[in-house]
This record gives sequence, C-alpha cells and structure tokens, in this order.
Amino acid sequence: MMLNDEQKKILGFVFEGKTNWEIGDELGYSPNTIKKKLKAIYKFYKVENRMELFLKTMSSL
Repeated sequence: MMLNDEQKKILGFVFEGKTNWEIGDELGYSPNTIKKKLKAIYKFYKVENRMELFLKTMSSL
C-alpha cells in the first residue's frame, strides 16, 4: 500500500511545519479531520507523532 495523493499533500504540509488548522484550511477540512488523516499516515509509517514521522521519512531518502 502506498500513500494516496491527498496523504502525500498532507505530508508535505507537515514537513513545511503547518499545523492541523493550517492544513485543514488549505484543503477545506476541519483540524479534527486532518488529525484523523494524519493518524492513517502515522499507521502507514508505523510512527506515533510528527517527529517520528519526520525522522523515519528522512532516513529513508
């Protein structure tokens, strides 16, 4: 399974340092919806937070 385009876009916003509120505003979702979508991304990468996500994805480049 791979990330879909929306998840990749959210991941990009996370790497830019945007908050759930800012990401939601960009994509037309509530911050809570972004939180749920991030949880799916965390599950995909087997991490629990943004810092772990950043470290794991940067180490795989």
